[in-house]
Amino acid sequence: MANKIKNAFDSVKADSSLKESAMQFLEKERRKRRYPLLAVQKTFAAVCAMLVLAAGIGGYSWTQTPVSYLSIDVNPSIELALNAFDRVVSAVAYNDQGDRLLEELSLKGKKYTEAIDAVADSSTLKQYLAEEEELVITVAADSSRKEKLLSGIESCSSHIGHSSRSVTADPGIVPDAHENGLSVGKYQAFLELSQYDDTVTVHECKEMSMTEIHGRILEHEHGHENNHGNAGVPEDQEDEAENTQEAENAEEGIQQEDTGEQKHHQNENRNGKNHDTHHGS
Repeated sequence: MANKIKNAFDSVKADSSLKESAMQFLEKERRKRRYPLLAVQKTFAAVCAMLVLAAGIGGYSWTQTPVSYLSIDVNPSIELALNAFDRVVSAVAYNDQGDRLLEELSLKGKKYTEAIDAVADSSTLKQYLAEEEELVITVAADSSRKEKLLSGIESCSSHIGHSSRSVTADPGIVPDAHENGLSVGKYQAFLELSQYDDTVTVHECKEMSMTEIHGRILEHEHGHENNHGNAGVPEDQEDEAENTQEAENAEEGIQQEDTGEQKHHQNENRNGKNHDTHHGS
């Protein structure tokens, strides 16, 4: 552009100083028009870079955000947090046995079914499964994800080759479970047991295996069924009923004794009459 201006002025017949001044003025004006464009371009490029960076950070944060939880409890107790793609974003142990289990595994980033298989195949967990302990997999997820997760868990459980079961939990109890230092599965088992035994503590359940907790729940359930016939009957009414039954039994015994005595007297009288008749003959 500067050469074009110079060539144009070369053909103009005028004082050289005047032409030089005119060329400088035009060049200055040209630059004034150019700089705003460059500024806009630089600003646009900076904004785009910021947007790309923000999108990258936001996307990473989104993939690392837990949307559901899956706990695996035997006596080792661990919990997997899953993102929107059902991949493990964190694996946390809730007892010493769980710590030893996770030391030999790398679960982060795995699909949840792959993580379950890896846990089930670990040498640490197999030690506990050999002792006939129950393996419980608990899913805490919203309704839109729950069935899909359960389906995947069932396919894993089918080849674990051990007593295992899957249950669901309300996602709302997850914060309380973590606050009490329990996985969501073991915390739900504690809540169920505490409905029958209000003296049981979180600390006690933390030290128990799922088989022990489930066994105590079954004991209370069977005991409740055995006592179901007396449910709702006050104790004083039960005592009164027992006393009434005893009185009725005693009265029935007295009546039977009276009837026996009457028959005995009748027999004596009959024998006496027969004797008199025979004597008279």
